Amino acid sequence: MSTYEDAQRTVDYLRSYGMDAAGLEVVGAGLRQATRHKTVPVVRLTGMSALQGAAVGVLAAVFITLVAETTLNGLAVVIWGFVYGVLVGALWGMFRGLARNRPDAVTTQILATRYEVRCPTDELSVAQTLLADASDVDDGRVEREVIADAPTEEHKNAA
Repeated sequence: MSTYEDAQRTVDYLRSYGMDAAGLEVVGAGLRQATRHKTVPVVRLTGMSALQGAAVGVLAAVFITLVAETTLNGLAVVIWGFVYGVLVGALWGMFRGLARNRPDAVTTQILATRYEVRCPTDELSVAQTLLADASDVDDGRVEREVIADAPTEEHKNAA
């Protein structure tokens, strides 16, 4: 099956006909390792942080004008709060962007190229019969392939 959703639909279809949900599994197959360099535009991150800093600076300045007595008028305090907020926010964003874009910041993921539906060996014939007779699903959403698992200790003890 090409996607996880297709495999999950197949499991749901089998469960709707009474198969044991604990015995059905969706397993990723054809695994491959993907490595990506996660880059964040430093300029965009710096600009966004500068705007956030400006907002925090203005809020702090308004709070200061309401609570504290200063030798400056209220507008001057708000302007200085804006300026300091922009400066601190821009520096913070620039350092965050530079730290995220360092050469050793690589993300590695394990991706499945296809998915398999697995069931216990003793239920394989039932699953194959149900999927072969899947005439009520004509749109191709249910895959008609199931792979049997070798019986595990858990299945042996249950029998």
